Amino acid sequence: MVWVQRIVGAVFAVGVAALIGAIVTQVGQAQGVPPLPVFLGLLGIVALILLSGICLALLSLAITARRGVEALQRVSIQPGPAPARVFTAQSLRDATRQPESAASTQGADRPLRPGGKALVAER
Repeated sequence: MVWVQRIVGAVFAVGVAALIGAIVTQVGQAQGVPPLPVFLGLLGIVALILLSGICLALLSLAITARRGVEALQRVSIQPGPAPARVFTAQSLRDATRQPESAASTQGADRPLRPGGKALVAER
């Protein structure tokens, strides 16, 4: 994919150089500054910038998607614990009691707050 990005960049650079060369040739052959060739040249450069940006964005998305697929394949190959069931058939009472027991065990693990501390700032 990197070589495709380099090709897009090379085509962009060649296109910009060709458009600038065409504009310079048109202006050199004219007796005044012709507005239409200059305008069309600038419009062509803008179109090249937009097209190359779109191409590079799509390539970046493809590279990211490929890396994501490779990472998911590596994770699926690795042996690990069995995935937990997300939806279980437990009653509402069991579901409401469970967080209380978890909160009480977490509170016991924390150290007690010192009592003699003062506020840093007061209103």
